[in-house]
Amino acid sequence: MSRLSFLTLLSLATASLGSPHEHPRYSFDRRQLPQDPTGVKTIETPNGVTIRYKEPGKEGVCETTPGVNSYSGYVDLSPESHTFFYFFEARNNPDTAPITLWLNGGPGSDSLIGLFEELGPCSINENLTTNVNPYSWSEVSNLLFISQPLGVGFSYADTEEGSLNPVTGAVEDASFAGVQGRYPKINATLIDTTDLAASAAWEIIQGFLGGLPQLDSQIHSKDFSLWTESYGGHYGPAFFNHFYEQNQKIANGTVDGIELNFNSLGIINGIIDEAIQASYYPEFAVHNTYGIEAVNETVYNYMKFANEMPNGCQDQIALCKLTNRTSLSDYALCTEATNMCRDNVEGPYYAFGGRGVYDIRHPYDDPTPPGLFEPFLRQDWVMNALGVNIK
Repeated sequence: MSRLSFLTLLSLATASLGSPHEHPRYSFDRRQLPQDPTGVKTIETPNGVTIRYKEPGKEGVCETTPGVNSYSGYVDLSPESHTFFYFFEARNNPDTAPITLWLNGGPGSDSLIGLFEELGPCSINENLTTNVNPYSWSEVSNLLFISQPLGVGFSYADTEEGSLNPVTGAVEDASFAGVQGRYPKINATLIDTTDLAASAAWEIIQGFLGGLPQLDSQIHSKDFSLWTESYGGHYGPAFFNHFYEQNQKIANGTVDGIELNFNSLGIINGIIDEAIQASYYPEFAVHNTYGIEAVNETVYNYMKFANEMPNGCQDQIALCKLTNRTSLSDYALCTEATNMCRDNVEGPYYAFGGRGVYDIRHPYDDPTPPGLFEPFLRQDWVMNALGVNIK
């Protein structure tokens, strides 16, 4: 799970499922390319979208509650757009339960993190198999997870074979001594802003819902909720605003599509406005309600100084906000602001505090939840069950 990200609409060219390093307790064949999945079914939606899918629950992956269906695979909007999805029926009254879209933050964090480590129907155990999560949101809602934008997780525009450089995250010649495999290949400039990601996500949702009657005839509700976290403080409002505008166009007949009944927008631990939030990182590190002084006075004073000094975090945020945030030069200024704030105002807490990222009462290396979902997803039988063939 990534830490809070800031301000700028970052390039996602190297976004991936997670760390390229393998879990130290498990070994994998570095020289073998993933095989194409078997038993994949295909449907064509009325709006011309192809959905490739499997039912992983029937192969023992994640939602194994009897009588509860789940589907995973790809929404293919075009030959250059293949978004991975994982959909779960609600365990109770799926026909009338709302549909909840979950997005992790980042930008570029895979929503499979939320699925396997937070609110999803299952968790991963030490044997690299799944246990049913009785506290999943799927108890009361149909759940949709998508890996977005393209290049994140199993989603791709195209694929390339080679070795993943563990330092740069780039795919290199197969002779490089990295992790051999097949990886997503994208043109990052097509999806490198939140607004562009919102537009793409809307098309994916429309494509998915267009095929839902064929995929799962039990689901009739169009009540829709969007929940997100961390960089979701940007994703949530921008996505919901775009979704709302498109919904209005459908309602007045301007565009064709599936109108959604908006229910709720939820933002968890969100980064919404760094100009406001940055000032509270040093304060929370030392003056929190738990009485924990995570950093010493020297570090605390440095964090405050870096936030307030000339050309520091606040000045660079203000400069970013003066731009149109549409050109490469705009992005460069906002990236500089992001790096300044992250490295010097928030970063010292992680470097010197030794405390948890999401709970200051816990140690930094708290293994809760354990980092098992990545090695779980690398297993051939799991990839086949999910209908994927890329790392």
